Amino acid sequence: MATPPMIRPAQEDEREGLTLRDYLGVMWRRKWIILLVVVVATGSAYFFSARQAKVYQAQADLIYEQQLDVANPLTGQTYTDANQRLVELNAVNAIIKSPTMTNRADALLQKQGQPTSGYVVSAQVVQDTGSAAGGQTGNVVSVVATSEQPALAAAAAKAYADSFVDWRGERVRAQIGLAQDAISSEMKKYSGAAKESADYLILQQRLRDLQILKATATGNFRVLVPATVPEAPIAPNPLRSAILGFGVGLFAGIGLAFLLEQFDTRVRRPDDVAALLRQPILGRMPRLSREQQKANTLVTLAHPADRVSEAFRMIRTNLAFMDVDGKSRSLMLTSSLQGEGKSVAVANLAVTLALAGKKVVIVDADLRRPRQHRLFGLKNETGASAVAVGDVALRDALQPVDVADLNGGPGVDFAAWVAGTDARARLWVLTSGVIPPNPGEIVSSQRFAAIIDELEHEADIVLVDSPAMLAVGDTAALANSVDGILFLVDMEKARRPVLQAAADQLYRLPSAMMGLVVRLPAGSGRSKDYYYSHYRYSQDDKKPRSTTGVAKEQASSGAAPDASPQG
Repeated sequence: MATPPMIRPAQEDEREGLTLRDYLGVMWRRKWIILLVVVVATGSAYFFSARQAKVYQAQADLIYEQQLDVANPLTGQTYTDANQRLVELNAVNAIIKSPTMTNRADALLQKQGQPTSGYVVSAQVVQDTGSAAGGQTGNVVSVVATSEQPALAAAAAKAYADSFVDWRGERVRAQIGLAQDAISSEMKKYSGAAKESADYLILQQRLRDLQILKATATGNFRVLVPATVPEAPIAPNPLRSAILGFGVGLFAGIGLAFLLEQFDTRVRRPDDVAALLRQPILGRMPRLSREQQKANTLVTLAHPADRVSEAFRMIRTNLAFMDVDGKSRSLMLTSSLQGEGKSVAVANLAVTLALAGKKVVIVDADLRRPRQHRLFGLKNETGASAVAVGDVALRDALQPVDVADLNGGPGVDFAAWVAGTDARARLWVLTSGVIPPNPGEIVSSQRFAAIIDELEHEADIVLVDSPAMLAVGDTAALANSVDGILFLVDMEKARRPVLQAAADQLYRLPSAMMGLVVRLPAGSGRSKDYYYSHYRYSQDDKKPRSTTGVAKEQASSGAAPDASPQG
């Protein structure tokens, strides 16, 4: 038995990073989740925004103007302290929200017949964006009032603006009045000739200046733009809320999709299977249709032009490339888990090889759940279990199968078949026989290995149907008796942890890995990633004509779907 080099462990290969196609693939697979989150977020934002009460906003602008210089009234103030202006402007918001200002504004609102609640007032300094410095603080303060009633919003903004201007003027005039009282008290100290002194005259001049200043005092603020009743509400804005909800929902949906992808252990593409097991893909096997499953027949015989039959022909061709020297005379087909379709794959591959002219023997080494006798319609009274314990001779346990009509018929002799004189039956099957109580010990015995070794000398290729590799230890025991291993993966059942465990197990087996057979998920035959040839024969000339595109594998290898037999 040939023992080609073992496969490399998965840890020794560098994993490729995710590409843009991978990210787009994740979003496409989770498109319904993303769409659901986006629709819910957008609809909820629009719904709750539309149900909110309308809010109106009114604004009154106050301008800061420093008091006129009484000492130089004709030219006015020539210099304004920027720091003082900034301090006074920033203090407006705190003053507006003070209890004193609230009481004043409420009094004005009551006079106008407006309610004193149901509004919110604030003040903000308007930035001077038109200045050369850009963003520099200007000299305008906006008193903003919001309310569900447009008239109340305008009345509140006007009341607070007027109250603030009045309060500022009263405060400045009060300060000037205190200064006048102080000067008047000082002037009373002068009498008689003292009133003619220079000091007295200066005090008298200061008193007159204060009188003029008090008469012209404005508090440095005046209303620049009075508040008007707003015509349209500023909130809610259902359209803007819906757009914001759409953006939030889109990001949340994409994030949820990638989060679910992290917890999803399913394998999506055959290339992912090849990357996890570090083995080439010899064929992609489509799933049988419902009619084919109900018929319970071998598709390679019943439907030779079906895409499933074409897939097995491709596996046959690729096996020939993997074993150019023909040193691998025995091949074991196994899978990770039970029920992935390995027995059906063994039977169809054997038929395909037999139709190509190869002498094929199937050994049903699954002594726990045998299926080969059911697939070929054979008896199972005697088989591999009886041969292994010495009850029956090997040639007496083998059963012929005529690949033309699945009937061996009388007169078919194994010796004549080995000598090549009987071409009716190119396929022989060694069924499992009676299920023994110790199947693991039988398949790992030297007698069972001798059975496979003897068949290797009689047939062109021996196909061994073994149990699932991770379920029992029979596969590891059979690996010492075969030349190569063909591994089948059902993508509907495959999970990353399972494939990683299978990769570690395959690395420890002594036989060479020939490659992978990937059983595609349902509906993948119509996917844009996989195309298969469907040939049908016209009733006139029986010439094949293509009805669909050619498989990617055939395009790459250049082989026709029904090419001349190759291994």
